[in-house]
Amino acid sequence: MKQHHHPLEVGDVFVLPVEQARPTQFSIGVVSVDCKRRQIEEVFASDRMDDFLRQEGRLVPVVIGPGRALFITDHHHLSTAVWRADIPQDKKNVYGYVLQDWSDKSPDLFWRDMIENNLTWLYGDKGDGPLNPNLLPRSIGDILNDPYRTLSRWLRDCSCYTKDTLKEKTRLVDVHGKYFPESHAKAFFIEFRWANFLRENVHLDLKKADFSLTCRTMPYSSLYLTKEVEALIKAFDIVISLIGCKQLQGVTYDKHGCLVKPHLDGPHRRDSDLHPSSTDHTVSGR
Repeated sequence: MKQHHHPLEVGDVFVLPVEQARPTQFSIGVVSVDCKRRQIEEVFASDRMDDFLRQEGRLVPVVIGPGRALFITDHHHLSTAVWRADIPQDKKNVYGYVLQDWSDKSPDLFWRDMIENNLTWLYGDKGDGPLNPNLLPRSIGDILNDPYRTLSRWLRDCSCYTKDTLKEKTRLVDVHGKYFPESHAKAFFIEFRWANFLRENVHLDLKKADFSLTCRTMPYSSLYLTKEVEALIKAFDIVISLIGCKQLQGVTYDKHGCLVKPHLDGPHRRDSDLHPSSTDHTVSGR
């Protein structure tokens, strides 16, 4: 298996330090990232990190760009969660695979091909765009927060839509060989399109300044995350009535805004609503 500093070819699987990853989108959902960060810390503590990251649905596609920069075209939430996780710095890696080597292209031609091949989403954290790709964040830590991306992710987690069946595959990939996946995408950037639809139709009770919180804020503000979780849960009644997705019925949330699959019928609620003795609604500030 190759390292990121070795010569890479299309199909190579390699260890990618997340701090070397160049984003191809402007925003992610901070609450979703924080839930995934918790999962990663649990997996790491149980010594299952390698198998977790080797699953086919978690390999990170990479396009080598001008200057041999490593542009990731998916799994921005996973990469950010690894970057934020409370694990040793030298373990903050994912498995990448080379989708294309366009390092010989000029920047203009590179971004033209990225756009034409649906490998970048050039709309901002408020749905504005398309923006100049030169404005994209240069590191995982610079990606902005879009609360509607978390709301969109909740719909996907409840199976209200499918992004890409490839991401559901748990087969362990041989990281010492080549990897050439077939695309199983149903619709390109569907999670962003859902976020924009929700943005137009669902109000979140958050101050305008809250929307510009960047992921580089470490640790996360526990007060901010608490407010965002409360706003997202409050908005879910409107989402259910708006789209009528029956899978949303009975959804529960833990105190961090992470979805829990319930075993009872009824309206959505917080996990604490199922356990009235629980009074801790604090969201971790990591």
